[in-house]
Amino acid sequence: MSKLLNEAEVRKLIPVGHSKYYELIGSGALRSVKIGRRRFVTEQAVADYISGLDQAA
Repeated sequence: MSKLLNEAEVRKLIPVGHSKYYELIGSGALRSVKIGRRRFVTEQAVADYISGLDQAA
């Protein structure tokens, strides 16, 4: 089971700004879940995003 990460934790792993973080989520490039009013990203979603960057390069 993957841990749910908040924005600050994700941005430590993927060095992007606040706006880019929400752009990635909005475009679906970085999968997220909404719980109440907060949005979280799983560790697996971060790993998948990084893997996609490796493949694109």
